Amino acid sequence: MTCLHVLTGATSGLGLAAARRLAERTGDRILVGARAPDRAVALRAAVPADRLEILPLDTGSRRSVHAFVAEARARVRAGESGRGDVASVLCIAGAQALGPQEFTEDGIDAVFAANALGHVALVDGLRDLLAPGAAVVTTGSGTHDPANRLAARAGFRGAVYRDARAAALGRDSAGDDRAGDDEMGEEDGGRDALGRALDRYATSKLCAIYHAAAASGEPGFAGARLACFDPGLMPGTGLARDRGPTLRFAWRRVMPLLRHAVEGVSSAERSARALVDGLVLGGMTFASGDCVEFTGRPAPISAQAADRAAAARFLAEARTLWPAPPAMEAGPPSASPLPSAPRLRTG
Repeated sequence: MTCLHVLTGATSGLGLAAARRLAERTGDRILVGARAPDRAVALRAAVPADRLEILPLDTGSRRSVHAFVAEARARVRAGESGRGDVASVLCIAGAQALGPQEFTEDGIDAVFAANALGHVALVDGLRDLLAPGAAVVTTGSGTHDPANRLAARAGFRGAVYRDARAAALGRDSAGDDRAGDDEMGEEDGGRDALGRALDRYATSKLCAIYHAAAASGEPGFAGARLACFDPGLMPGTGLARDRGPTLRFAWRRVMPLLRHAVEGVSSAERSARALVDGLVLGGMTFASGDCVEFTGRPAPISAQAADRAAAARFLAEARTLWPAPPAMEAGPPSASPLPSAPRLRTG
């Protein structure tokens, strides 16, 4: 019997390397959610066609996530084993928008939606199809930790988080309403527009840690192995595409040479081996809900990230912001809708 691995973000970088590694190490089927399936040329070259299916998915869109979940469930029901054959769900897709703040069609900060809320809804939607011992992995980052010196060199100051509803509306821990960077003036507590964009990304990665930690304690995930994976800094991937030409050159040509000399620096291939061999196929020993880094060691996390009560509050709030489709709901009923917020900002 072949199993099914569900991946997001597998058209480039870590996700592409993970799909390739799964294809090499297993004979299982691979189902990928991608924003542009017709442009997934590298992915189609990496995974045999008879074991790969690519469906449209934008993790920043609630409608897209719900449509993907419905299609994925239909694929499982059509398979030989039916219920319970999803061997892993790897939540790798993400956004790091460094320009003006954007909001989704639901009025939610676009980075928070893509990196946090979308994966909560996706995992909840597939929860009852997980095989015993299935791996559910979110993707974290040391950028959430104010004490991470490598992240600090790149301009990060750690997560700036109060609660999920505030993060969804673009508000920081001090309660400042980020209705849009162009409306905030040049400075916000000493942070310019780029700094605030880095804050939003770091905050979304804190929530990836919260997601794995909180879900691991729920009865609905009792048979699964949940983890948040920190792949380290991976120069050469597309993460710096919004930076200036000098930094882009250094990111692609110079910094990859540092992965053997600088702690916390990895590559997409090395991190994919740790993710697939260690977390998915069971080569690493970890407690469900742990945060694990690409070296196989426990990932350093901040005191805020280690707060399991805060993690549980995040997951409960996230489910009220983006409820799963009615037949798939894993959490409490939806709370009151979000207050009005700006719509998608593209300028």
